[in-house]
Amino acid sequence: MIGYKYFGYVFLLTCFIACGTNTSAETGVEQITENVTVNDTIVENSADSVLINRVYDKFVFAIDAEGNDNPTDYFTTNALKKLQHDYEFDCDRGPCYAYYALRTQEQDSKPNSEDVSNIRRIESIGDGWYVVSYLDMGWSGMTRIKIVDGKIDDYERCVSDL
Repeated sequence: MIGYKYFGYVFLLTCFIACGTNTSAETGVEQITENVTVNDTIVENSADSVLINRVYDKFVFAIDAEGNDNPTDYFTTNALKKLQHDYEFDCDRGPCYAYYALRTQEQDSKPNSEDVSNIRRIESIGDGWYVVSYLDMGWSGMTRIKIVDGKIDDYERCVSDL
């Protein structure tokens, strides 16, 4: 009788362990699929990541600004029209673009920060859209950016409810 009492526990334990494991063939397929997906994403998006980093360095954070960079090399006509529309100040010499629309709305450095402005992460979310996470003078920010034909075509600032 004691054997039957523990038989149920042993049976349940065996079923539980067997259901939570993969066979070696299943594991191999999952690893191959995961590796192909990750590598394809990196190769497909590497040029877009370079573009986004250059735009932030040259125009948005103006870290690598020379003043003679042509925005049409980096932005589509659609994006340039939107940047002009978003420009909030007087424009003596046109055209004027609101590159600041691709960063946070903060005007001053975050107190007790190192006044750092850089991209922290670029994440593909599909259909040519990316979420760019960055520090803007110490403030965290995120902007969605759409790439079309190797240029930025659209953008929207992500606003946190915090």
